[in-house]
Amino acid sequence: MAQALLTPDEVLLRRFGLVRAVGSIAYLIAVIVLWVIYGTAVWPLLVGLPVLLIATAWYFRSSPRAPRATTVGSLLADLVVLAAAAAVVGGTGSGTVLVQTIVIVSAGILLGPVGARLFTGLAVAAALTHLGFEELGLEPLFLHRPDLGDRAVVLAISIGVLLAVGFLTDIYASRLHELIDRAGAEAARVKRRGRRRRRLVRRASDDVRPVLHEVEEAADALAQADAAEERERIAGRLRIAAATLDAEVGRLADLGVLGTEQDARLEPVALEAVVVDALAALGPRLAEHPVTVDVPPLKVVGDRRAARRVALLLLENVVEHTPPGTPARVHAVAWGAHAVLAVTDEGPGIAATQRDELFDPDSATGAHVGLPLVAELCRQMGATCRHEPAPSGGARFLVTFKLAPSSAPSADEDAGPAPSGAARER
Repeated sequence: MAQALLTPDEVLLRRFGLVRAVGSIAYLIAVIVLWVIYGTAVWPLLVGLPVLLIATAWYFRSSPRAPRATTVGSLLADLVVLAAAAAVVGGTGSGTVLVQTIVIVSAGILLGPVGARLFTGLAVAAALTHLGFEELGLEPLFLHRPDLGDRAVVLAISIGVLLAVGFLTDIYASRLHELIDRAGAEAARVKRRGRRRRRLVRRASDDVRPVLHEVEEAADALAQADAAEERERIAGRLRIAAATLDAEVGRLADLGVLGTEQDARLEPVALEAVVVDALAALGPRLAEHPVTVDVPPLKVVGDRRAARRVALLLLENVVEHTPPGTPARVHAVAWGAHAVLAVTDEGPGIAATQRDELFDPDSATGAHVGLPLVAELCRQMGATCRHEPAPSGGARFLVTFKLAPSSAPSADEDAGPAPSGAARER
């Protein structure tokens, strides 16, 4: 339950401004009708018109800068005007004090439960003040009940209604503002996710352009080559470019499924099968890097496709950022309720000044979308990825998954057993 007056958001402020304008017009129409019925005796009600107009004008002018203070002030003005009108027409013996329910409900919607309680108390206090003034001789101009007993019964019923409306408004305002906060948080999350996605797509498009340029250059060279040896060398360039382009297309496909929670189908995933599939997918691109694999038969909670892409992207990082012949190691361990997959290389490593920006798609670190995409895929699965320097001076990337029970059924098991988890080298 909120313990303070809340601040209305932009939508509520705008709509309440419209309600204020309509309410002022309705008050003017009511005064005109009463003037026709009772004549000039209703002139005290005219005093409320400039108060409402000034409060409404002040609200429209100041609510964007000071939404809470302006809302409270305008509601207080409404309460005073309606209380004075109820005192003039009918007083405590007619039930006209119930017009204050308008202010109570408005306060709850705009300011939350505390606002509903505050203005319920003020409305009850105004009703009791009416009774005191009447006993001092300041009687309403119309519909007055001279007998105190009659007025007390009507006032008691009216106060009961005010309290009931205040209580219900309190309850529903709590729920309303919970939903507003939840919707605001979700909107902010979607906005942040959209920004990350746009940044990743922009970076991925930058990754594709050099590959396309390489294909164009190789095609031009092939058209001019005469010797068979030269043509074979250019064909090799084209095959490498095609494999790289295929990897970039895979990354773009990954970006296409980011950003929606329903795309992450969390299930038990065999970590060993994830690594084996990633090694197989890289094929000849990883041929010049001796890779040692030591992944026991662990099962983790994740998305099968996303987990494979994470392993593939981390191994691609070895291919793209270490010299040919650089050894790499893929191993995994269980750690409490988690399983950690580590990809380590013995390459040149990453400078300390660049480590904080490895997973940021807007940074200038690196030329590829791979590591930012790894971070996004991990976030989608509820996993985490971080970097640390390897003991050999190279780079190590650690992906932490939630550990699944070993007995949990996994779709990877249907495809047949993976190779042994003992250490092995490609």
